[in-house]
Amino acid sequence: MAIELFDFGIDYPEDAKRKHQRRGVRVHLPGLTAWVLERDAVFSITDLSTFGLAFNDTSSSFQVGQEMHVDVHVHGKVWIAGLEAKVVAVRDGALVACAFPKMTRFQELRMDKLILEIQKRWIKIRKLQTQQDGDEANASKT
Repeated sequence: MAIELFDFGIDYPEDAKRKHQRRGVRVHLPGLTAWVLERDAVFSITDLSTFGLAFNDTSSSFQVGQEMHVDVHVHGKVWIAGLEAKVVAVRDGALVACAFPKMTRFQELRMDKLILEIQKRWIKIRKLQTQQDGDEANASKT
């Protein structure tokens, strides 16, 4: 039995590529916060990925291109410290989207672990909900 390998590629039209296209799975968990060193302030994270995060800033004081240092906290405890972040977008005057242009290997591993743990929690919750829905459906049949 032989396996043939074909060289192929997929081309996407230029208009399909977005300037700040999402490159990773985005997650959210209540209790995720970002402490910004330059502001000495904590912001609630609305979504997080290996490559960046977004948080709400009601003061509308962040500007695109601004660089800062961020610690990611989970329920008040530091999970990842000293992330270099750059503001890539400010939406509706309150949602600040940041990218992590330079992560250390340790920071990247910690971020991957956090995102994986959140995904596992989501799967567990969905599984429990599916079981409960099935149990309720079976109970209504009797």
